[in-house]
Amino acid sequence: MACRTRFIRAPFAEALEELRDEGVVADLVYLDLGMSSMQVDTRERGFSYAYDAPLDMRMDPDGDLTAADVVNEWDERRLATLFRDYGEERYARPIARALVRARAHGPLYTTNELVEVVTDAVPVPARFAAGHPAKRVFQAIRIAVNDELGQLDAALPAGWELLRVHGRFAGISFHSLEDRRVKRFLAARTRGCICPPDLPVCGCGRVPEAELLTRRAVAPTPGEVAANPRARSARMRAARKLDLQRPDAAGPSQDAGPDAPRR
Repeated sequence: MACRTRFIRAPFAEALEELRDEGVVADLVYLDLGMSSMQVDTRERGFSYAYDAPLDMRMDPDGDLTAADVVNEWDERRLATLFRDYGEERYARPIARALVRARAHGPLYTTNELVEVVTDAVPVPARFAAGHPAKRVFQAIRIAVNDELGQLDAALPAGWELLRVHGRFAGISFHSLEDRRVKRFLAARTRGCICPPDLPVCGCGRVPEAELLTRRAVAPTPGEVAANPRARSARMRAARKLDLQRPDAAGPSQDAGPDAPRR
């Protein structure tokens, strides 16, 4: 059987919605979240705090918002919220305050300028506690520039809708903000009756539409991490789409493995 490869240059949600509108039905939908090593290693894209580059961080170079726009134009409160919510940064407020103070002397244009401001704003003992002090700030800005979480929230239901019955859905994430969204999405689809436990007969009629293929997120093996250190934070979750017309016919998947949950 001939296999045809097709590439769509678009954010996750837009690409999946385009396929759905075309009537595509899939056996597998797999979301590889985050950014690629190719993007990180292209210095002029400005994704990394490891070398000097323009403050860009756009996955799509034609996008309107850049990291420089966020750093130089967002007010202190908005920056602090960004670093706290998208970077889970403990020192979000002092970093935001330091950025506003620094840009009062002129705009920040490069990653090294941003790294210097962030590092100086973090207490000395914390600078060496958990990786590079600017890591979480860079993550937060990148997520905002590319609307990564908004795209993920839209892509999850769009991808699920594309699946045929018994099709597999998987998402691999590289930080907790993504992983929690994938986890909640799949958990909601494995949930059956939501009636109060003291109700003798189900009145909601809700049945599970998914079966988890693994009980917990799948992490890379030590060998995989040794071969690719950037895979260290990867977590994959997967589920199988059930037939809602025959909810009792859906037993555990044969390839679910010994840790797969039984209904």
